[in-house]
Amino acid sequence: MRRTIYHVFVCLFAIGLFAVTSTAQIEEMAIGNTFGVGARTMGMGGATLGISDDFTALYWNPAGMAQIQKFEFFTSFSHNTANTDSFFSSDEVTGTSRTQLRPNAIGFIYPFYTQQGGFAVGFGYNRPQNFDYQTAIQGIDSSSGNLYSGLLVDEVNRNSGGLGIWSFGGSIYITESILIGGAVDFWNGNSINELETSAVDAFNIDNDISRFRFDDEIDRVYSGVGGKIGVLVNFTETISLGVTLVSPTELTVEELWNEYTVVSYDDGEEVTDPNEGSTSYDIERPFEIGTGVALKLLNQQLILAGDIQLTDWRQTRYDPAPAEDITHDYFEETYSLTLQSRLGIEFRIPGIDTHIRAGYFRDTIPFTETDVENERDYLTLGIGKIFEETLKFDLAYMYGNWRQYSNELTRKENNHRVFVSGAYRF
Repeated sequence: MRRTIYHVFVCLFAIGLFAVTSTAQIEEMAIGNTFGVGARTMGMGGATLGISDDFTALYWNPAGMAQIQKFEFFTSFSHNTANTDSFFSSDEVTGTSRTQLRPNAIGFIYPFYTQQGGFAVGFGYNRPQNFDYQTAIQGIDSSSGNLYSGLLVDEVNRNSGGLGIWSFGGSIYITESILIGGAVDFWNGNSINELETSAVDAFNIDNDISRFRFDDEIDRVYSGVGGKIGVLVNFTETISLGVTLVSPTELTVEELWNEYTVVSYDDGEEVTDPNEGSTSYDIERPFEIGTGVALKLLNQQLILAGDIQLTDWRQTRYDPAPAEDITHDYFEETYSLTLQSRLGIEFRIPGIDTHIRAGYFRDTIPFTETDVENERDYLTLGIGKIFEETLKFDLAYMYGNWRQYSNELTRKENNHRVFVSGAYRF
């Protein structure tokens, strides 16, 4: 009977992100985690709501598409390296790294000529969220009150996937200085989470159990439909203002999971328990409101831009809840309102059609169940070159780091992102 109880306890506790934090709530991966699209934009820290003059306007501010006077075909790739150091309060650091090359954007803008102003439509794909990272922990769990207290824990948690958006939109000048646009967004993507945990009673704390191992894999497929509208106002040739409203989006999640538990006892007996299942639920994302200002100085040779994006993640809802222990007010209790900040500068070097860029990007972590140091702050650099007013190539680099604390566990993350974009206009 005692061994049966041990086995049940192992199955109940060996779930979630890091076994040692099983008493905390689990962060919803599809919420937050903004990655960004387009090398030109990300070289300026993502500050583009008041500019939006290339294909990525379809994602950032669709009103800006009508500014494009020639057919544009656009493509972009991103390379992400996530380095993570994890440690208990009294143990050595365990480092791990995950690197992934992904498509970041592809599509086109087609302009139509009118007697006054202009009109353009766009279609394509942007991938704004990324789930590629890996964490690991090794050491004695120094916390108390859970199944792993005092045991030697060895755990690896791998995540991969992301969310992308297929969009179709249009933009039109309604006056000489005001543009309005919108897009219909078809969300799709996937995530794979693989958790491998083992715990050994290295100091004979327990008189019965010797070790156990828990393997868990969760595959999720996301789909949904949403949309956005945007306005771009050029007050003068120097000052422009952009405003966007992203509609609530209901993401349908199809989840498959399987887990396998092995419990070993001091007398050599082993008990195994394979288990699998599936579930389906919706994540209802809230409204998002963004505004940005751009200053174009020195005959538009110098651009200064700044954006803010407001999202109240407390209004997110599960329907139905993906697990029995998740309450209807889960997001109200564990998430917060966030204000994403983006700042950028671009300078065109006269005579050689080359642009240099720098920026700052803060993607505030909405999850409140862990203590965070310096949020997700990124510094960015970029460069772009135009050839014969037809071909354009852009390169951007982002670096960010932050630290999270939960129970006795500390996790430090360093993130390197490289964006490469190319556009052909004719």
